[in-house]
Amino acid sequence: MARGRIRLGIIGTGSAVQTIHWPVLQRLSAEIRIAAVVSRRQQNAKAFARLVGAARVYSDYPRMLADPEIDAILIAVPIIMNGKVLIDCVRCGKHVLAEKPIAATPVEALQVLKECRKSRAVVGIAENFRYRDDVMEAKRLIAKGVIGALSAFQVNVKFDMNARHQKTWTRTRWRQKAQHPGGFLLDAGVHHVAALRDVLGEVTETFAQKLDRGFTVPGADVLLAQFALENGAFGHYFACYSAKTQKETTFELLVYGTRGSIEVRDGKVHWGRGLRGRPHVFVAKQFDRGYRQLWQNFCSAIRGEDEMVSTPEKAYGDVLLISAALESAKTGRNVSIRPRFYRNW
Repeated sequence: MARGRIRLGIIGTGSAVQTIHWPVLQRLSAEIRIAAVVSRRQQNAKAFARLVGAARVYSDYPRMLADPEIDAILIAVPIIMNGKVLIDCVRCGKHVLAEKPIAATPVEALQVLKECRKSRAVVGIAENFRYRDDVMEAKRLIAKGVIGALSAFQVNVKFDMNARHQKTWTRTRWRQKAQHPGGFLLDAGVHHVAALRDVLGEVTETFAQKLDRGFTVPGADVLLAQFALENGAFGHYFACYSAKTQKETTFELLVYGTRGSIEVRDGKVHWGRGLRGRPHVFVAKQFDRGYRQLWQNFCSAIRGEDEMVSTPEKAYGDVLLISAALESAKTGRNVSIRPRFYRNW
């Protein structure tokens, strides 16, 4: 258990750290402070250290891991490196929060899980969708039974990664020359299936198709997958990352039950019981897509006050599901996903 402010070391200083994590860490400065940074490019590490103030700069991450004055590590590296770096951090006994996905493949993710099980430290995956207010509210309503037994669902994602406002992400060198399987379909897709699994339960089977229309980064840019759930419901997941549309949708979940339906989108949850039922709406007060709750959970878990919500076990399931959909799209066959794989870890 850490006493006082948690001393954080950061591996990687790219867009995710600067645009997502750093703004949250500034607001949580009473709980956690950045004590050291490392980056593949030394000038980037030095620039970020100056930005955050008083942070030490290391030339490589093993030296940071050997520093006894570092309590926890944030990993924000290219996907192809994530599994190896995560294992190294876990083995050194530091608390770890790693960017999603947990690893590039299910096989590598399983290796990471084995190391996590050996450690007494807190290990979390920075899957912010598990902390979104709208996703958590939908999960609560469905568990309460407000729409009855689940029947069907839709997940829709459609936006243009070629658009100017997306260049922060697409111009990243490791995305331009992606080495991990699935490209952006895995990179972004784990977000969507994390929310789907948290709200509706485990997927047991998928049939999928993918399409490459010359997206900015390598790999397919459209995925259409049918999912069958363990609880008997079924539906589809549609993601298009080259959609020339005036109404972008970063995540939309529609759920239909025997007594009503729920719609989740952009910090709002609408639900009701058909045309004659009274409509209800939940609006998140400060919707930041869950990043603040993610860091608060990590800090409280380190102090022994709470359990980590976004665990390596759950993150493994996310990679497994997207990988199964990619396999189905490649082979043209249904792919079964054994639920016990999720539960055994």
